Amino acid sequence: MSRIYTVLLPDIGEGVVEGEVIEWLKEVGDRLEQDEPVVVVMTDKATVELPAPHPGTLAKQYHEPGQIAIKDRPLYDIALDKDYEAVGLESEEDSKKESEEEAADELVALASSNSATAVMPKARVPMQRAAGTKALATPPVRHLAQQLGINLDSVAGSGPEGRVLKEDLQALARGQEGTTAAGPETSRAAPRVLKSSPIWDLEGDVRTPMIGVRKYIAEKMVEAKYLIPNFAYFDQADMTRLMGLRKNLKQRAQEEGIRLTFMPFFIRVLSLCLKEFPAFNSSYDPFTNELVTHKQHNIGIAIKTDRGVIVPVLKGVQDMNLTEVVYAYEELKNRALAEKLSSSDMKESTITLSNFGTVGGMWATPIINYPEVCILGMARAVEQPVVRKGEIVIRPMMNLSWCCDHRVIDGDQTASFSNYFIHLVQHPAEIL
Repeated sequence: MSRIYTVLLPDIGEGVVEGEVIEWLKEVGDRLEQDEPVVVVMTDKATVELPAPHPGTLAKQYHEPGQIAIKDRPLYDIALDKDYEAVGLESEEDSKKESEEEAADELVALASSNSATAVMPKARVPMQRAAGTKALATPPVRHLAQQLGINLDSVAGSGPEGRVLKEDLQALARGQEGTTAAGPETSRAAPRVLKSSPIWDLEGDVRTPMIGVRKYIAEKMVEAKYLIPNFAYFDQADMTRLMGLRKNLKQRAQEEGIRLTFMPFFIRVLSLCLKEFPAFNSSYDPFTNELVTHKQHNIGIAIKTDRGVIVPVLKGVQDMNLTEVVYAYEELKNRALAEKLSSSDMKESTITLSNFGTVGGMWATPIINYPEVCILGMARAVEQPVVRKGEIVIRPMMNLSWCCDHRVIDGDQTASFSNYFIHLVQHPAEIL
C-alpha cells in the first residue's frame, strides 16, 4: 500500500497566512511528478502555482475552488510511489496526524463560510484570545480596523481559529456586538446574519461562484467605498500632438519589439504632475491622523488579463525618463499577461491609472484603490468639434475622469492638477 503524504499550504511569504484555492491543475487519481504544478492559490499579494514536493498520485483534495486554505494546514494528499524515498519525509509523516486533528474543527467552520450555495452560515461564536496575543486577520480587515479606529488585538474574532472578520468590525462599529479578546462577554446582541439568500430564484438562472481575482476585487471595492469619501472631476485633453509624437516613435519601438501604446506617455505625464502636486501622491493615516506624502511615484496600472483585471505597480517612476518608462511598462505588462508577477509587483502603489478607453466608454467614476487618494480613468480619444482661435475644428479629444479622497484633496486642487496634466498631454515636448 502506498504511503500517504499530506501537503500543507506553504509559507508563501510577505506575512501571508491564508490563500484562496482558485483552480486544481490536477484531479484526484492523476499522476504527479516532482515540482509539477498541482494547484493555483491566490493570496492578497499574488496568484501562484504550487508544485508537488514529491512524485506520486493525487489522492485527496482538501478544498474546492473558492475555498480558503490556511498556512500549515492540509492542502492535498499524495499517494507516494512505493519505491520513493525522500530526506525528511518520515518526520513530516509523523506530524500529519497532528496537523489533521488541529485542522478538523477549522475545516468544518470553513465548509460553511466557503460554501458556494445561497444559504448563509449560522451566526458565528466569537473566540476568546489570551491577553497580549495578536489578532489573526487579513490585510483588508486590518485596513478596515484602522479606518474605524478599532484596536484589532482587542476584538474576539468569529472566524476560523479566532480570525477577525470584516463582519466583526462592522458589528462593533454599529454597536451591535462584540467581546474583547481578554475581557468578559458583553450583553450586546450578535450581528445580524442573513438566514437565506435575498436573490430570487428564477427559471433559467445560472449561479457562478465568485472566486479568485473577482472575489478579491469585490472585497477591495466594498472596502474603498466604505472607507473613502470620494468625489469625481471631469475634463478633456486634446490628443493631437501626443498622437503625432507617438506616431514618430512607433516605428523605432516596433524595431525593438515593443508595441508602443499611449500608457507610457500617461505614466510619464502623471509622474511629472505628482512632482508639482505631491498631495495626490499621499495616503491618510487614521492611526496618527497624519497625511503621509510619498516620495516614490509607484503607479498602479489596471491591466486586463485572462484571470480578470489586476493592478500591478510600476515603481520609482519619479526617477525615470520617457524611454525608461516605455521599457519598464512593457516588461511589467508582459509579466502580468503571462501571470509571472511576484508579490512585490502587486503592492505599494501610491496612485492608479485605468485606461478603460481601450474597451470603450466616455466617462466613469473609478473607485479609488485604498489607501491611495486619487485614481484617473481615461477614455478613448474621439474626434469632436472644438473651437480653436475662433474657428470650429475637429480634434481627437480624450475624456479624463478623476476620483479623489475628499479628506485629503479639494476640488480646486483637482482642477489645477488636471489642468497641468492636460497641459503636458497637449505639449508633449515637455515630457521628453
